[in-house]
Amino acid sequence: MAEKAKQKKVLKLQILPTVPTLKILLVVLILCSTAALVALGWVHSSFRAETEKLRGEAAVLEHANNQLEEKTERLDSIQSIQEIAEEELGLIDPRTVIIKPQS
Repeated sequence: MAEKAKQKKVLKLQILPTVPTLKILLVVLILCSTAALVALGWVHSSFRAETEKLRGEAAVLEHANNQLEEKTERLDSIQSIQEIAEEELGLIDPRTVIIKPQS
């Protein structure tokens, strides 16, 4: 066992001369990789723009939702319903006496 520990295996790496076909294949692989990275960058930027657009739309919708919630809260009282009926619909409380001056 002591002999096995003393023996070391040495790996030798030999670089063989490359074939022209291998060089062409490597260049094509690099070009395809570059094209793929450019395409991914384009897709990423378009997704980012779409995300920003949707965030803007979401903010507008959230603001509209808040306004509707406030309006709904105002509709909880009879007083506000009467005000809306008078202002927007031109209705009058049947108990109201209207005096019109003669012209």
